[in-house]
Amino acid sequence: MQNIRFLTLASIAAFATGLTTIGVHFIDFPAETFEARLQLARDPVYVGQKWMIICHCLMVIISMFGAAWVASRNAAGFAALSALFYAVFGIAEMTRMFAVLAYLNPLRERYMAMDDPALRTLLQQQIENFGGASTVLFLVFILAFALGNLFMGLALSQKNDLSRWMARGFLIWSVLTFIAFSNHFWQVGALGPIIEVCNKIFQPLFRLAIGWWLWRMVSDPSS
Repeated sequence: MQNIRFLTLASIAAFATGLTTIGVHFIDFPAETFEARLQLARDPVYVGQKWMIICHCLMVIISMFGAAWVASRNAAGFAALSALFYAVFGIAEMTRMFAVLAYLNPLRERYMAMDDPALRTLLQQQIENFGGASTVLFLVFILAFALGNLFMGLALSQKNDLSRWMARGFLIWSVLTFIAFSNHFWQVGALGPIIEVCNKIFQPLFRLAIGWWLWRMVSDPSS
């Protein structure tokens, strides 16, 4: 009974991530100037999206732990590695979002409330330097996610049922995520459309497929 409840929760979480992924990748905040970026601290949609991403990461961890539980019957080692890397992914991205909410946005508010030019210059430097730390966390999160998908694909490929088809999806997702990670350094413009298709089309659809697959496992958790 506990296994059924856990898989049910993981399935619901996966379905939810299929929806929140759309909010993550389709909501954009084009703020080209420093002054425009300052105003983001007072944009309720911007703040709300950060909280949505935090919830999204929590649900990804839950759903992927459910997938790892299914995979562990045939490949416990790969399943454990995948769960570990999904946890690293979630913690890195949630840390990045909390840093925006609890560190960057208060700095922006302090800057807008400050009159002293010297203190404003100091705050502006802190605000602009935040991007470097955010990029580091972003690279950790995307690499961990690529590795999570890789080991999940390898773990599920040991099974002989529908899970083997899911394994192929995870392996494809892993390749696409490794491309996105590498392109941060390569800066190959031609890869941009591939990454965008992965983020906006493949990700939400495959997350819904994960939810459907886990829901099927609820009826036969021993499979």
